[in-house]
Amino acid sequence: MAALDSLLFFTGLGLSEQKARETLKNQTPSAQLREAATQAQQTLGSTIDKATGTLLYGLASRVRDTRRLSFLVSCIASKKTHTEPRLSAALDYVRSHPLDPIDTADFEQECGVGVTVTPEQIEEAVEAAINKHRPQLLVERYRFNVGLLMGEARAVRGAGKCWEGLW
Repeated sequence: MAALDSLLFFTGLGLSEQKARETLKNQTPSAQLREAATQAQQTLGSTIDKATGTLLYGLASRVRDTRRLSFLVSCIASKKTHTEPRLSAALDYVRSHPLDPIDTADFEQECGVGVTVTPEQIEEAVEAAINKHRPQLLVERYRFNVGLLMGEARAVRGAGKCWEGLW
């Protein structure tokens, strides 16, 4: 592909012109993004929307084991992996499970596929975390480590590693 064609291809995925030019300068992520986008187009049978293109870019720039590229692209194209937290969880999963075959059921559970966290569940989780630490919160007030609350609130039951909070 000529440089101009590649630039147009990458900007068609939703990358800014500057990000597309930077990507073209680095051959490995450029080739992986082109391959991932081509596979996604074959799966989708249509053009790639900006959200999917952004996820494919994130995948191409962070995937280490190219044997897993096709599997991860199919997850993105089928919208099983449709957010950045789920992509991060998917990449963590394939890094921690290097041997074939991938246990699809375990992968989907770890990556939160099919899990939807409602605002009510978020509210309940935040309330539970605050109530658990209420005495300490009242004593320490502004010195309290809020990260502790955030970590517990994110542990929404059944959400896997890739909780999609509304923070």
